[in-house]
Amino acid sequence: MKSRFIGLLILVFFSSSCVLPSKYQKTVDEKNRLIRENASLTYLKEQNKKDKREIKDLKEKLAKTEEVMFEINSKLSAATQKYKNCQDEYDKMLLQNKKLLERAFSEQTNLTEELAEKQKILAEKERNLKKLEANLNDQNLNQQLLKNDLERREKKIDSLRNLLSIKDNKLQSIKDKIKKILSGYSNDDIKIEKRDDGRLYISMSQNLLFAKGSDKLDSKGRAAIISVAKALKSEPSIDIVVEGHTDTDGNADLNWKLSTARALAVTKVLIEYGLMPQKITAAGRGQFQPLYPNDTEANKSKNRRTEIIIEPNLNDILNYLK
Repeated sequence: MKSRFIGLLILVFFSSSCVLPSKYQKTVDEKNRLIRENASLTYLKEQNKKDKREIKDLKEKLAKTEEVMFEINSKLSAATQKYKNCQDEYDKMLLQNKKLLERAFSEQTNLTEELAEKQKILAEKERNLKKLEANLNDQNLNQQLLKNDLERREKKIDSLRNLLSIKDNKLQSIKDKIKKILSGYSNDDIKIEKRDDGRLYISMSQNLLFAKGSDKLDSKGRAAIISVAKALKSEPSIDIVVEGHTDTDGNADLNWKLSTARALAVTKVLIEYGLMPQKITAAGRGQFQPLYPNDTEANKSKNRRTEIIIEPNLNDILNYLK
């Protein structure tokens, strides 16, 4: 290409020598233009070479870049897939977490309700426990009061036993003294005994005291009553009941009147010889409290009696029990 260009220049040169000056000038101008164009072409060629080198470099860089991009895209694809997997796992875990939270919330709600119910029950139990404690305290207090009262009563009972023992001993002493005083009388006429009611009975037969159907004391019977009065005069802490008894012979009303009159007759002698009237009670029992069945003369004889009943004065005991 270069040789062609030079030949063209020579041809132009020789041709220009044959033309007119104006043409020559045109030729020169054309030459100059060509020179400029050639220079420009040369520059362009160089620039083209440079551009080709740059393009080559760029292609190489592009290839490398494409390799890098391919690697990056591969990594990005792997990362994207990994991200997708992670996202799926995350979504799965998020769903599980949501379910767990819902379950936990439900369980928490149930536990809260159960706790509230148990707290309510516990509060009720605590109230009941406090009531029980209060009742227990009251019971303990009552038990203590009962214990104190029981101890007080036991002390009273012990004192009462001692008091009754003293009364019994006193009654036994009176019995022994009267037995000694009346030792000259037979058991058929006078019987002295302490019965289950705790009283001392001096039972005197009708044969000793009165004639049959009479309320007038015989002298022998009067003497026996006087002896009893003298023995009891020194015993102010006793009460005396005089009871008259008959058998079933005759009229019941008359028997009652007779038993009462005989009790009064004995009472008068006791008072006459020093016993206080306020300590004596006279009563007629008639035929209604027999010792034995009134079916034989012997039994009837035993039922016809007047009894002087001696009992301890219970005022001390009654006052003590108040």
